[in-house]
Amino acid sequence: MSSRYSILRYPFSQEARQAAQSVARDVRQLLMMLADKNYEYVVEAAEARVLATIEKGELPLVDTGDPGDFLVYNTARVIVEKIGDPRLKELQAEIESKTVNRYLGEERREFVVNLSRSSFGWTVEPIAEQTRVQAPMELRTYELRMKFFDFLEVAPDFHDSSWKLSNRPVESGWVPIKRSELDRLISGKFKKLVLQSSIEIPQLPERLALAVQRIDSEVHSKRPWGESQVPTELSLTALPPCIAQMHEDAISGKSLAHEARFTLAAFLLKIGMSQEDVTNVFRTSSDFIRSLAEYQVRHISSKSDSKGGKGYIPPSCKKLQGSSLCPVFLGQVFDPLCEYVAHPLQFYRTRSWELAKGVTDRSWYAERKKKRQSLK
Repeated sequence: MSSRYSILRYPFSQEARQAAQSVARDVRQLLMMLADKNYEYVVEAAEARVLATIEKGELPLVDTGDPGDFLVYNTARVIVEKIGDPRLKELQAEIESKTVNRYLGEERREFVVNLSRSSFGWTVEPIAEQTRVQAPMELRTYELRMKFFDFLEVAPDFHDSSWKLSNRPVESGWVPIKRSELDRLISGKFKKLVLQSSIEIPQLPERLALAVQRIDSEVHSKRPWGESQVPTELSLTALPPCIAQMHEDAISGKSLAHEARFTLAAFLLKIGMSQEDVTNVFRTSSDFIRSLAEYQVRHISSKSDSKGGKGYIPPSCKKLQGSSLCPVFLGQVFDPLCEYVAHPLQFYRTRSWELAKGVTDRSWYAERKKKRQSLK
């Protein structure tokens, strides 16, 4: 692999590993270097890489000409390993491998063959043109062949029947493959390497620890709303001001307007409260009729949406403001997080994470989050 650009594209390659180790020989030295202000850009680039993973977008390729560029991928891996969320790791492996697969599609065949040899020790070679011409018609599309044991390192992970060894002509230990299939096998091997790896991480430098904190919050805020969480005393303190006001009014016996009742019930169901417990939230109201309340809660809980989720989603911040149900919009209370979310459930996810992690400094909102509304 000749160019610096190619080395940065394929972090699993032998050349990329050597380049990274020439700058930081192990994780401990990497973390020491990231504490240096000169390598602040590496942390920022790694954070951007993980954020792009979460958004399932295009991974940014950093090429400033500095040796620190070779540390961006490794730093992104450290961030994900430190967070320790299996779903985030799976997503990182998936997006990184898809990016590599796209890059490989732009390369010459000789480059890709050599990359597979040097990176994984695979035995891959072109099929002679004369051999292809003489082969049966259905086999002429195969440009390459590889040893079957190399093929079996990755192929069983693919579900399509064409990847089954029994569906391919194996001759003297060789399996015929198409060029596009070699791309898929290489990117699939990279994905396996990410998923199977584990990194023992010492104490993080402050700059990197803050990046981990921001990414961790982003992961929690983007968790699907249909994914329930059992409410606890801790999670109730994570309620956004609008829901907290409705909840307090309901349990104190005040009669809520229909939209407020719907919003509160839908929200509490979405964070995992049982139908019975949600019904009991309204029981002290003067107009409470249990059978009617149970029917309404059951209806809110059981509606299916087009994405396969269950239950109504509570209204957005904008809708609640239009209905005069947002105490922050009305100037009655203020929470800085409200300006950085557009939905009560987004507030709840982020505040729950802050409470679980003991985060009390709210200044990180402005540093990492995009302001969604102005409420002061």
